[in-house]
Amino acid sequence: MDPVFTLQWPEFILANRLQKLLPKAQGFSVLVPVSRQEKGFDLAITRRAAGGKSATTTLQIKASRTYLSEPPKRETTKRFKFETWFNRFEVPKEADFFLLFGTYAPDPSRTAPVNQDWYQDCTLLFTQAEMKKFMASCLTVGGQPDRMFGFGFNSERRIFQTRGDQKRRGREFTQFLLEERLAAIVEFLKT
Repeated sequence: MDPVFTLQWPEFILANRLQKLLPKAQGFSVLVPVSRQEKGFDLAITRRAAGGKSATTTLQIKASRTYLSEPPKRETTKRFKFETWFNRFEVPKEADFFLLFGTYAPDPSRTAPVNQDWYQDCTLLFTQAEMKKFMASCLTVGGQPDRMFGFGFNSERRIFQTRGDQKRRGREFTQFLLEERLAAIVEFLKT
């Protein structure tokens, strides 16, 4: 039997995106662990400096389907078109960064055939310290650790927390979008 290597869809999508955002011409390489049992991270990024030295960072990917919200019954109720739901998790020390990935169909009513480029995603990037702080803040209204957390959006331009916020403030997380935070990875790889 020949060995077969598979990659989860979110990891595949994000590895390809990171390769485009962090090009080889600038010394970056995106790496995938061969073992699916690699503890604590799903991807690694290296950067070779001009002097030949390399720096590496590790990333863990957490994925959620994106749910289409039902229209509210009351006009005063506000809902987002799309919502993600993630399971709460222990933040592993092996990962330097965390990517929260939610894929969605921009027009769910479309009936014509589509290809994989038609689907879009909302991806947030957190450092390890930010993710630890975020997980500690994921509480129910009663102050207990919430077993899930989520984000809502109408377009990928504005992202808000919809679950896991004890005070239900609807905190905005747009500044955590991958494209907005890419500099954090680049800066990390300078050290």
